[in-house]
Formats: sequence, structure tokens, C-alpha cells
Amino acid sequence: MKVIIPLLELSRKVSAISTVVPSKTTMPILSTMLIGADGNGITFSATDLDISVTSKVKGRVEVEGKIAVPGKKIAEIVKSLSGDEVILEADREKLTIICCKSRFVVNGRSSDDFPTMPKQEGKTSFTINPGLLLKLIQKSIYAVSTDLTRPALCGVLWEVDRNRLAMISTDGHRLAKVETKIELPDVKKMDVIVPPKALSTLKAYAEGEEKIDVDIGENSISFEMSGTSIYSRLFEGPFPNYQKVIPAANEKELVVTKSVLADATRRVAILSDALTHQVIFSLDKDKLKLHVSTQEIGEASEEIEASFSSDPLEIGYNASYILDIMRTIDSDEISFLLDRPDNAGLIKPVSQEADIKQVCIIMPLRIG
Repeated sequence: MKVIIPLLELSRKVSAISTVVPSKTTMPILSTMLIGADGNGITFSATDLDISVTSKVKGRVEVEGKIAVPGKKIAEIVKSLSGDEVILEADREKLTIICCKSRFVVNGRSSDDFPTMPKQEGKTSFTINPGLLLKLIQKSIYAVSTDLTRPALCGVLWEVDRNRLAMISTDGHRLAKVETKIELPDVKKMDVIVPPKALSTLKAYAEGEEKIDVDIGENSISFEMSGTSIYSRLFEGPFPNYQKVIPAANEKELVVTKSVLADATRRVAILSDALTHQVIFSLDKDKLKLHVSTQEIGEASEEIEASFSSDPLEIGYNASYILDIMRTIDSDEISFLLDRPDNAGLIKPVSQEADIKQVCIIMPLRIG
């Protein structure tokens, strides 16, 4: 095999596909990426058996062939290169990489050892605008749990219907829900739990795409773009009934400028507890005071302008969770709908986007 690929193209594709390659595995072949060249062009493939990606790479094929090579090492080498074009030449189980005056010879493996890429048997499918899909992912993925004892919470719930697509995630301390009205006349109504790694991989490839074809099967989901296919297993459910934790009676409203709150939270949190990251919100008429007091470190406080007309209220939050939510909201102002210091708070943009409705739930921390 011998191919010549523009360095920028190679760097972008290898960087994206290397995220699928597992850092640790009991099957050494999974630590490789498969490079193939034939009459249809150049492809790079990687899999961890749960997620699989095949992506076409722009370049010239001079000699056809295939080879499996260490994915992380190839990504590291390509990142280090400078020049215009890269020559990849395979001879049996060795890959030579040449760029300008740099030359690497990497030990690979036979392409016959590489797992067969899975095929999707879909139950429902639809096409969606990449910008919209990535917005939904960005506004929901941050609240996914990392607790492997509750696997259903380790993914993002997709609720798919003919006129609606919603994504929900929760780790038990916070919940993110975002939905959009969208015409999907041919889809079958279904709920599936999508792994966050699959969504992060999709984000790496979706830039510059005009459309994304989504195909949902019994236990898997796939995404098709121009030259790239992503396949992922789904997590098994059931997902908990999240509707029960969305507050319905929170009537105390705090309205604050997002950037002001984010900056103030970031500053006072410097002295917050390393474990809880607690910042106390002290609310009074048209003002909000943020303060922390950590016995081993010290204390900090900052007062900012806000709109609040209810009785004074003091409530504690994890500063990291507050900042995560701030990063997902596009509105200049945000609204907190509150009740008691021990009840969940509901956070949403004051100005919702025309095509997206977003709600965030956050549990308070005990003050004391």
C-alpha cells in the first residue's frame, strides 16, 4: 500500500478517529486503526467493539492495500509533523510515514486480524441538520452519570417522535432536558439511550457537514455523513422517570445575567471545598450574594445585581454544576425557579431559542 495525503486532512481525520481507539484493552488489535486503500479511495477505521468508525480521507492512492497500525501512536506522530503532504507506505506489517525530512517506521499487524465492521439493521431513520443535532448534544451531554452501577444513567436518553426530538441526561444530582420541534414523518416513536462516547465522536466529524442521516436499530444507532460512518451499541434501559423530579411548584424567581453569575461563581469557587465545590447563594431583594467559607483555606464573597422579589433565601450549590449549566445556555439572562433550600432548582434561559426548549434541574447542597 502507498498513499499520499495532505497533512491537514490527515491530521483532522486521525485526531478524530483516534478517540475511538481504547487506551487500555485486553485485545491488542483494538488498539490499532485500519488504513485501507483501493479503487474507492482511502479509509481509516477504528473500533472498541461498542463504537465503530470508518472515514474516507482525501488523497492519492498509488498502491492498493491494507494495514492495521497502533492508533494512538499514529495520531501522536501525525500531530508532530510539519509540511504539506504525508506519504504512508505499507510493506507487509510495517508502515513507513514520510513528511518533508521526517521518516518513521511503525510496526503494524495484518489487516486480517482487524474486527469486521458491524452493519446496522435499522428500525427507524431520519435526516437532521448537523447544527441542530450538535446543539441538542451540547445542551444535554454534560449531566451524564459516570456511575457504572447505574448504566442507564451513563447515556443520553433520546425521545424520538414524528414531530419532536428530545435529549435527557441525569446523574442524580442534576438533570438536563432539551427538545426541539422537528418534522420526522417517517420515524417510529421510540426511546433509546445513546452512549456519550458515540455523541462525542459524532461531534468530531460533524463540522462542515450539510446533513446527518440517523438510523436507530434494536440495540444500536448509526450516523452517516459524507464519507464517514459511525456505529454504536445502545445502553440498556429503562431510563428512570425523570418527569417526577422536574419541579412544578417553584414560584420564587431569580433572574441574573449569565456572564456576571458565571464570572462571580468562578472567582469565589477558588476557595470552595475541594470535594463539594459548594458556593452559597444568599438571595435578597434584587441582589444575590455568593460566598464560600472553607475552614482549611479561607473565605470569599461577591455581590451581584439580580432580580428577586421573594423572601430572603439561602441555598447551596456545587459551583462546577452551575458553571456546566452556564456553558450550555445561549441566552444573556437566566432564570432560577426556586422553592425551599432543600428542593431542586429549575434553571432555564430567559429567552428560549426559536427551535429549542431547554430546562436544567440542579439539586442543592446542605448548608452547614
